[in-house]
Amino acid sequence: MEEQGLVVVKDNFIVKLTNTVRRFFFKGKMKDYAAERADIAQLITKESDYVQQEILNARRAFRKYTINNTNNISNDILDYTLQKIEENEQQIKQIIDINEDDITYEEIIEMLNGEKVRIKKFKNKSKTTGAYRFPVGVIGIECSNARESISYMFKAISSRNAIIILHDNYNKYSTESLIMLIVKECFKNFYVDDNIVQMFQKEEIDLKKLNKFISRNEVSDNHKKCANSIYIYQDNDMFSEDVKKEVERLQSNEIYKSYDIRPIKGEFGNIVNYLSSNKASAVCMYTDNKQRAYKLLNWIDSPNIFINSEVSDCKNFEENHNVFYGSKYIVRKDVL
Repeated sequence: MEEQGLVVVKDNFIVKLTNTVRRFFFKGKMKDYAAERADIAQLITKESDYVQQEILNARRAFRKYTINNTNNISNDILDYTLQKIEENEQQIKQIIDINEDDITYEEIIEMLNGEKVRIKKFKNKSKTTGAYRFPVGVIGIECSNARESISYMFKAISSRNAIIILHDNYNKYSTESLIMLIVKECFKNFYVDDNIVQMFQKEEIDLKKLNKFISRNEVSDNHKKCANSIYIYQDNDMFSEDVKKEVERLQSNEIYKSYDIRPIKGEFGNIVNYLSSNKASAVCMYTDNKQRAYKLLNWIDSPNIFINSEVSDCKNFEENHNVFYGSKYIVRKDVL
């Protein structure tokens, strides 16, 4: 069984010492140490891996936008973008002619209006599965022309995902660059971080740090494989007993024998980053903080999220083929 006890990230000495003491006392005898291991959760510290600044900016923008509860904000931004594009009609037509793009001003307007028609409320609960629909995070999308690039810029407005356009022939004088400039200014007008949409050449971005990469041939979900693990997050020390009981309950339950049960604790921002990079079958959070609970269930890409509730009836939504959204089964008590 995998180590579940006192594990402090970056502290190999403590880990080795703990293992040595256990070997000394138990002398290799087979024994279930679940109760001892549940006493202290794994401490998650600040991620040490280098994360590209552009992706960090996109991640922050996504997190702010996805918890923005302003009614119809996506529709309002699309409407305002349409207004600004119409105000710059002549400039857009001129740059299309200069770049000899295979797109017209009228087609750009049509794409934007089409996005307004297709927009859906992303936190809707499914009547059939009981799951909520959430954006997935930072998505890199490979594009080769203005039509594709502009279409995905509008998708960033409606889906609330942070979208990084990975353009084969990116240059700051292109038609798509002008449209992106307009879109960014429209985001700022609604106090939305304009890093929600960015554009670079593919080789400039660390694709492994994206939540999802969409190329011309396939969709690569960097965290698609949902590890057979359950994280029990202790928000503060007052919940240590709750975490211990839940870990013991899960480890003694035949249904969860094949799962890796991982109690964790740490500063909230570190926990969110860690769980964003280590997708699990379920995340259970014990907290008395309403804001942190709300942020966690919005930001973590896990199919099952439990707030102050026992882990039960975990769902599997692997058949969800919508590249911009994922499904989350949420059980919450007390703070929300």
